[in-house]
Amino acid sequence: MKETITARAHTNIALIKYWGKADAGLNIPTTSSLSMTLDQFYTTTQVSFAENNPSDKLILNGQEADARRVKNFLDMLRRKYRNFPSLLIDSENHVPTAAGLASSASSYAALTGAVFRLLELPEDLTVMSRVARQGSGSASRSLFGNFAIWNKGHSDETSFAESFHNEDIGLSMIVAEITTEQKKMSSTKGMQLAQTASTYADWVKKSAIQLEEMKSAILNHDIEKIGLIAQDNALGMHQQNRSCIEPFDYFTEQTRQVIDFAHRCYKEGLLSFVTIDAGPNVKIITDKKTEERLLEKFQAHFPEIDFQVAHAGGGLEYV
Repeated sequence: MKETITARAHTNIALIKYWGKADAGLNIPTTSSLSMTLDQFYTTTQVSFAENNPSDKLILNGQEADARRVKNFLDMLRRKYRNFPSLLIDSENHVPTAAGLASSASSYAALTGAVFRLLELPEDLTVMSRVARQGSGSASRSLFGNFAIWNKGHSDETSFAESFHNEDIGLSMIVAEITTEQKKMSSTKGMQLAQTASTYADWVKKSAIQLEEMKSAILNHDIEKIGLIAQDNALGMHQQNRSCIEPFDYFTEQTRQVIDFAHRCYKEGLLSFVTIDAGPNVKIITDKKTEERLLEKFQAHFPEIDFQVAHAGGGLEYV
């Protein structure tokens, strides 16, 4: 049996969002979602047996971290497969944690990949996707490169992600890192509240239509259509947060300024669209031909914000 395994997975940004759970216990979503895996943001995780440790131990970016969530995930694997000894998990997160850049997606995808190989389990990506989903819903998509679809399903067996289009179509994302601070509202709590909005069912219905439109746009390499659909889907998601029984907002004033500036750039004829996950950071969707000019405009207008350019990235890999 192998002693140490290191796996790497990249974060992904959903172009059609996952925001709400039909089954919280199994992390089964209310909507199917579609994402692009990013090359610039990733997690590298090393796992090894720690038989002398009474419990699983997590080292995150060089410091011991709260392992409760990881332990719950590993205990689920113990029930599902076999009762393996305590693990030492050493994880390097090259993603700002809990700031709306899907750090848990890359983390749980990398952890799933590493544990499967450590335990010498069959590395079936569909099965691994279903497992990763129970650590973090979005992690189901981070096992795949380029574009992935998470089929919402209706059970543990039927809710999994798969590769949709394993080709770089020239889409770029300029990531505006407005803050690296942890968000005040967790995604789990945020989803629960969003589902109480009177307009939530309408957003779910519209999302299913947008998913089909997005699939066509990707296959046609239509970056403008991708951007318009993704932007409408994301802004609709955040509107649910403001319309629920306990209204809340992930946007900061700077988030709104970046969104407004992106809209202005589009009116000036540039491909410039926004998508925002559960946090204040903004991803600006454009294409490779436009990215340099657009980046220069954003950097000149917001000199205090750190911008990074990301493209389509690869799936799970072993290091």
